[in-house]
Amino acid sequence: MAGGRQTPRQKLIGMMYLVLTALLALNVSVEVLDAFVLVDDGLQQTNINFGRKVDMVYDDFRKQRALSEERVEPFYSRAMEVQEVAEELVQFILDTRTEMIARIDNISIEQADTMRLIDMRAKENYSRSSAFWLTEPIEGGSAVTIQPGGPGTRAYKLRTMIDEYKEFLLSRLPEQFRDVIQLGLDTEGPFHDKGGNVITWQAAMFDRQPPVAAATNLSRLVTEVRNAEFDVTSQLYAAITADDFTFDVIEARVIPRSQIVLQGDRFEADVIVAAFDSRQQPEVILGGRTLEGGRLSIPATAEGLQTYRGTVRVVGPRGIQEYPFSGDYIVQRPTATVSADAMNVFYIGVDNPVSVSVPGIPSGNIEPRISGAGNRMVPRAGGGYNVRISSDHNVNQPVTVTLMARVDGSLRQMGTQNFRVRTVPDPYPEIAGQSEGAIARDILAGQPLIPRMRDFDFRMDFRITSFSMNTTVAGDFQEWRSSSNLQTPEMEAAIRRSTRGQRFQFENIQAVGDDGRVRNLPPMVFRIQ
Repeated sequence: MAGGRQTPRQKLIGMMYLVLTALLALNVSVEVLDAFVLVDDGLQQTNINFGRKVDMVYDDFRKQRALSEERVEPFYSRAMEVQEVAEELVQFILDTRTEMIARIDNISIEQADTMRLIDMRAKENYSRSSAFWLTEPIEGGSAVTIQPGGPGTRAYKLRTMIDEYKEFLLSRLPEQFRDVIQLGLDTEGPFHDKGGNVITWQAAMFDRQPPVAAATNLSRLVTEVRNAEFDVTSQLYAAITADDFTFDVIEARVIPRSQIVLQGDRFEADVIVAAFDSRQQPEVILGGRTLEGGRLSIPATAEGLQTYRGTVRVVGPRGIQEYPFSGDYIVQRPTATVSADAMNVFYIGVDNPVSVSVPGIPSGNIEPRISGAGNRMVPRAGGGYNVRISSDHNVNQPVTVTLMARVDGSLRQMGTQNFRVRTVPDPYPEIAGQSEGAIARDILAGQPLIPRMRDFDFRMDFRITSFSMNTTVAGDFQEWRSSSNLQTPEMEAAIRRSTRGQRFQFENIQAVGDDGRVRNLPPMVFRIQ
């Protein structure tokens, strides 16, 4: 039976053909063979109707070509090629059908061409029709080398022409239509004989088929050829306007290049005329999810450059059509700047953390610069920079941070900020967490001096390099010196020999920080409990 679209008439004829073929397998009377005549008459009428329908499509093509030759010609020329190839295949089927009837009934080609199947005398002689198609050589072939239905036989040639015909039809169709059309004309099968064994298309068509059945089968084959021709030419005609949408709303739209414009720059936008179809709502799909109302709304959960891709589905002249879209956008962390002008200070020798931003400019496009030899701005993990002021920088000389940004491919200055430079405050010395006051001799004795920062949030490591300790014993002033932060054995022994109320002074305390500067720290006075 034919694949693709079929009219109720075709379906009924096809069912009748199957029933008659089944009856033949039961070796019923010759009256059954006469029933094939009815099927063939119906197929002949169907083929006439198909011919008229195809001619109507070609006529529509000619009318459209007269109106717009440039637009229609590519599809019209393909349709004419389809017509030529279809006529060639149909003519071969009809000519070979007529030749078979003439050979089997031993009459002239002219008589066989006009004779109805009911008038065939040898309509049941299946051996002669099978031999005609499956074993008789054509085109000078030798019967010795021919396999039933193999190369050199009429059945093999017919199958080859059908396969080439289908391949040609698909090649003439625009690519978007090739997956939506079924041409029928199945020559691949699988096909089976009465015992269930797999056989070729040639054997299924002609092996042990009475001439009247074979002739009817060939008429059915013409129907399938015409059906495929009609489907392909109809699709070619539809392709003329396949991308023509109808719109009922036309509006002017402004699409800005950016909603943020820098001072001194220009606001730019594309002004277009957009056409809409208010009768349908396109389906917008992003990440496998349909967007409600077709509005694109993506949560900004990560910083940096983000990309998106999706598809818009609309109902067009050739059914549902999909149009992909993609784009990118930049996500920045919300920024708010509170600037205390009197406190704009960078400290020498420590990491001064700063954050920079320019509204409307992605952070990756911002390049900060700092004045002063040896001063640096080092990017830190997670964003922002650490400012390092050189230890050689003059504390009386302010520094300037300049923000440069890459806009439209060029580097532009976006603003500057001045900062004062200061040294890190001196630390305070401590012993066992105390810097003065009453203390037990066992706690004071042998404890190192530790420098501590107070009310300063930046980190700088200090080490005490020297100090002196003195006390008075029975009116006698005694003093010891250390070249580190550790008490000398003499210092520790003096503290352990001390009496209640005796005072110990730690003076001349010097410390050096990461900036290399020598600091003189304040003295400490302790009283033994």
